[in-house]
Amino acid sequence: MSLQNRLIVILFSLVWLAGTSLFAQEINSDSLAGMVSERKNAILFANGLRARLAGDYNKAHSLFEQALQADSTDPASMYELSEIYARESNYESALQLMEKAVNLDEQNSWYKMRLAQIYKVLGDYEAYANIYRELLKMDPNNTDYYGELSSALLLLERYDDALTVFDQIERQIGVNEVLSLQKQQIYLLQGKNKKAIEEIEKLATTYPFEVRYQAMLAELYLKNKDRKKALETYEKIKKLDPDDPYVHVSLFEFHLDDKKYDQAFEELLLALGNPSLDIKTKMQIVPYWGRLDLPSETLLNQAFQIGQTLAKTHPDEGYGYLLLAEVYQDREDFQNAAVNYQNSLAIDSGFYRPWEGLMFAQLKMKNFPQLIQTAEKALRLFPEQPLPYLFAAFGYFDQKNYEKARQLLETGRKLVFGNDALLAEFYNYLAEANHELGNDQESFKYYDKTLEINPENSVALNNYAYHLAVRNEQLDKALKMASKAVNLDPANASNLDTYAWVFFKMGEYEDALYWIKKTLKQDEKPGGEVLEHYGDILFKMGETEKAVKQWQKAKEAGGASEQIELKIEKKQLYE
Repeated sequence: MSLQNRLIVILFSLVWLAGTSLFAQEINSDSLAGMVSERKNAILFANGLRARLAGDYNKAHSLFEQALQADSTDPASMYELSEIYARESNYESALQLMEKAVNLDEQNSWYKMRLAQIYKVLGDYEAYANIYRELLKMDPNNTDYYGELSSALLLLERYDDALTVFDQIERQIGVNEVLSLQKQQIYLLQGKNKKAIEEIEKLATTYPFEVRYQAMLAELYLKNKDRKKALETYEKIKKLDPDDPYVHVSLFEFHLDDKKYDQAFEELLLALGNPSLDIKTKMQIVPYWGRLDLPSETLLNQAFQIGQTLAKTHPDEGYGYLLLAEVYQDREDFQNAAVNYQNSLAIDSGFYRPWEGLMFAQLKMKNFPQLIQTAEKALRLFPEQPLPYLFAAFGYFDQKNYEKARQLLETGRKLVFGNDALLAEFYNYLAEANHELGNDQESFKYYDKTLEINPENSVALNNYAYHLAVRNEQLDKALKMASKAVNLDPANASNLDTYAWVFFKMGEYEDALYWIKKTLKQDEKPGGEVLEHYGDILFKMGETEKAVKQWQKAKEAGGASEQIELKIEKKQLYE
């Protein structure tokens, strides 16, 4: 029963209910039973629709089944119940109902489309295709039907038939992106690369000012190794839309592949300088440049230009300033490095890398008060990072606050994982802090830990040897360490002085004199400690007057021991 007839039945049901006895007498019992069934079916169907629209599918299911019990030839109830069966994944029951519905009303396109979709779900693509062939006979100009038929043919892998359908659609609606892409994909599946390119060429020719189609065409040329046409197409895009950032990205990659680095870099800067390209995309592109095999100075200069471009284009982002800071740091321009690290942090203090760079720059500038402030701010934000503890300790060393330095180092070393070199640095400075605090045995323990990790640490070897020599302890061990430090770093005057001093403590004055002279040759402006050592060695060699002269020089240079004036006055060695 059609929906119109169903509504007529519902509207006139009251007439039937109030019918006169005369009317009742005039109709026979069979007709009366049929009308009752129709009315019942109509009411159940209407209630089923209301339940479905309200989202109560269980109730709708029951009502549509009852409607079919009232009228087993009702295709509309079959259609609705079929949809519910499909929702329940009961596709076999849905199929049976829709096949009945279509047989009952062969001209209903909605029924046929529902049946076709069930065939598709069940994998019967041949039946799916046949339904849409029937629908096209009913409505030959319906492009949706063509689209469904082509989908069915693609599923059946009948690519030539699908292409024929697409051509029919194209004749009706003209060249279209969706159609062209579908045809291109079929040609690619068939290995007909030339035909695939021709399809996109046709699309690009039909819409000559659509940059996206030109970009698709360029990519196709590249995939087919026609670099000349690809380049021509990219250049065409630049003329069509000079502000398109993506063409510069594509040309950057294009020239990079050809190892034309100057042209690639020019395109890279154009892409980075375009405000319409987001910063995240830019930061994904930049690392490619850093991996090129170019002279380091060239890379630094270009990194500087990249940093300037990013800082200018995205002044509210910290990346450009960070890159500039890294370049300045590499060039040992620590003042400008610090300024740019601070600019980056002013924008985003939650990024750790600028903090580390700033602390390193401040250390290199020996700006220890600022270093302490920066390190302590970094620690509040990143308490799990070990390096700020080490940098803060450096600052407190300069202030001679060795206990604070020791505390920081003890905490920081516990946060070092998988980095033995860094752990060795913590142990080395813990040894120094404990020495300054008079905890020599604790100091020696940390020197041992340092050298366990890195036996080639010349600073630790030198300091450990010197402290042992001052205490006249384990002089043989001190001599071996001092010798190793000299071999590792022979140009270091401090190492040479320690070696001489260990010999002095061992009573080997000839060797001590030899090495102290090498120290003085290496150190153009020796401090008071070295000059005092020279004087002490000369005194032991019986050169008292020469010794006094060196002690006087030591006093003038500063940094000599508390006994220096007594040595000069008494012309006597005091230890």
